[in-house]
Amino acid sequence: MKVYKVKVNGKVYEVELEAVEERKETIKAEAAPATSAPVSAGANTILAPIAGKVVDVKVNVGDVVKKGQTVAIIEAMKLENEIQSQFDGKVVEIKVTKGASVNNKDVLVVLG
Repeated sequence: MKVYKVKVNGKVYEVELEAVEERKETIKAEAAPATSAPVSAGANTILAPIAGKVVDVKVNVGDVVKKGQTVAIIEAMKLENEIQSQFDGKVVEIKVTKGASVNNKDVLVVLG
């Protein structure tokens, strides 16, 4: 054990840290779910910027979306986050449903 002094907001704390041995392990990436179809080339995708629960989907397939328009709302850490389109386009596919859990960078909406 090593003892360190740490200063936080002007107050000094003593902390004990235990040395741990380093291990080298391989982490295998999980395969994408078989149900997710690939996104067509040339399509613009709107991705989830955070992990959370989809509270609402504000667009339907066939809707014309303008840059800055809210396409979905995701709740994360008790806050509702409006997800806005970064592109102009027509909604060709919606990859999520209301109540679904999403991870960071999951595809929410595909624009053509």
